Amino acid sequence: MTLKPINRARLDAGNELARRYITDFSRVESFYASDYRRPEHLAALASRLINRTWKGRFDRAATVQLLLDYAERHPTPRASLTNIEKLRDPQCVCVVTGQQAGLGGGPALVLYKAMTAVKLAREVERASGQPCVPVFWNASDDSDIEEVNRLRSVDETGNLRKFRFDIPAGKRHVRDIVLPGRDDPAWEKAESTLGEGPFHDRAALLLGDAAGRDFGTAFTRLMLELLGPRGLVVIEPWALVEHPAWKRLHALEIDKREDRRQALQRVAERLEALGLPAGVPVTNHLNLFKTVDGERRHVTCEGKRLVVEGESGTVSKTGLLQELRADPAAFTPNVLLRPLVQNAVFPTVAYVGGPSEIAYHALLKGLHRSSKVFMPALFPRLSMTLVDAADAKLFDKVVGFRKRLLWRQKEAAIVFEETQGAVRRAFKEMRGSLSGLARPLEQDIQKFEQRTMRSASDAMARVKYDPLGVTEGGEEMQPLLNHYFPEDKPQERVTTLLSAYARFGPKLLEAVDAVPEIFDFHHHVAVM
Repeated sequence: MTLKPINRARLDAGNELARRYITDFSRVESFYASDYRRPEHLAALASRLINRTWKGRFDRAATVQLLLDYAERHPTPRASLTNIEKLRDPQCVCVVTGQQAGLGGGPALVLYKAMTAVKLAREVERASGQPCVPVFWNASDDSDIEEVNRLRSVDETGNLRKFRFDIPAGKRHVRDIVLPGRDDPAWEKAESTLGEGPFHDRAALLLGDAAGRDFGTAFTRLMLELLGPRGLVVIEPWALVEHPAWKRLHALEIDKREDRRQALQRVAERLEALGLPAGVPVTNHLNLFKTVDGERRHVTCEGKRLVVEGESGTVSKTGLLQELRADPAAFTPNVLLRPLVQNAVFPTVAYVGGPSEIAYHALLKGLHRSSKVFMPALFPRLSMTLVDAADAKLFDKVVGFRKRLLWRQKEAAIVFEETQGAVRRAFKEMRGSLSGLARPLEQDIQKFEQRTMRSASDAMARVKYDPLGVTEGGEEMQPLLNHYFPEDKPQERVTTLLSAYARFGPKLLEAVDAVPEIFDFHHHVAVM
């Protein structure tokens, strides 16, 4: 196996704010808590995190007990249990990451996130001299079943295999959705979707362990099986609802809802003015959900009253706070509140995130300050493409071809837009010149214009939706593009973790381990 770094932008432009964060940090630094680019930066941050100002704000005893209670429900490796106990040490800090509870581990990038957290925790411990524990937040309170209920792999010919269980969409937490039992014939199709790699049987066994379990439990067991021996601690949000920080942050969101919305809006407007949108809209919804009849519902601010989605009437701030005190498990954070809850529960020195997380975390600096929560550094996750040895010499050619293809699509869109304008102007002049002639002639001109515009649109659609079919060399490149850029996305965002494991087995983890420098923020190509 060999590794080669390449520029991330060659594979995935991502969002502009995340790109700037990695390539030009000084331009966006004011939106974030700390520099992340060197071990000494994180060591200094770890020292600040456990100084007298912040030390007393972490209820370590409660955190450890809740983590242990959760660990008892699963086959938790000794290394994970040891790391949980480390958190009793007032000097101990954490590197946190997380993802939705995807079937088969979700996309391969989930493994890269978790491995980044494990490797970075070691670096922080080495640089700071303080214990550091990697923690994975299993976001099983999510309700997007369409996103987590999927398996994907690419076969030898470049065709994308897809599978999902027949589970209706809705607003239930995925932690409450149980996968079919082992006797369900759909499991056979699920296992075949993993592909016929040399480690298929092991991957199928790991996948089958999810049978009859809810999505959250299945995901935790898989992550502990793969990375628990490396000390990864896994937790689901529901297991933390009795933590004082959980209750405090949700109560603060209800009590100061309008102040917090306005603060977020101001930051969002600053980012928009710079052409760097955060990607998460600021709305009149509170940054939390209430669970009603097992479903996750928005809570919306309407003046001084609050409206819970699907419920008649309104509720007062006092009434909602009383409900929170009586049943904290009925409330869960949204994407903007979750980081604050994580950082109030865990002494977090760094959060490992992808491009979208880098973008929306830019909104949260002021919210951390007003909530009296320590904001960690935001560390870009490892990014990797797994390339078959037989394709190693062609991969650069594939990347270059795709880049030119995307450029030509953009160029074609510009040409089409200009042509549309020219056609409309030409027909307008024609009407003006022929205005004195018979009325039926004008109708013929109108029909001619419509046919011309329709033909131009059809041509543009081919460029947009079938670019390979109208590009020289496209037929040759298509299988490789499908293999390494399924659905025209980087492999890591589409291929399911266990599908990659079926093909490469333990070498999948070894490839990430082989990255020599965790502070190298290039995309890595691993020739397997």
